Amino acid sequence: MQSRTKDFWAELGIMDVAEHTLRSFVLYEEYSKKAIADTIRLRMGNFKNAGINKKRELQEEVEREVEDFRAWLEETKNFGRSSAHYVSVSLKSLLLGLPVGLQVAQLFDAILDAQDWK
Repeated sequence: MQSRTKDFWAELGIMDVAEHTLRSFVLYEEYSKKAIADTIRLRMGNFKNAGINKKRELQEEVEREVEDFRAWLEETKNFGRSSAHYVSVSLKSLLLGLPVGLQVAQLFDAILDAQDWK
C-alpha cells in the first residue's frame, strides 16, 4: 500500500504538520494496511456513540494496538525501543478517536471535512 498521507494533508491546505508526524501516519498505514483518515473516522464514531463500559473496552483495545504497533516498528522497521514507543504513543489519541490539542483537533476536522467532499 503506497501512502498518500502527505499529499492528503497538502490537499487539505495543512502545511505545518511536522515531517515526523507525517512519517508516523505513513508507518501506521503500512502497519494497519488502512488509510489513517478511515481509521480516524471509524474510531471517532465508535467512541462518540459508546457508553462508559464500551469506552473502557475501546481504550483497552487501543492500548493493545499501540503496543502491537510499537513491537512491529521494532521488529519490522528496526526502530529502537524508545523511538518505537514515541511513534506509537504519539498516535494514541487519534487511534482512539480523541483529538487532543488545537492543531490535532484542526487536523482531525480537516480530515473529516475533506472526506465529506469525496
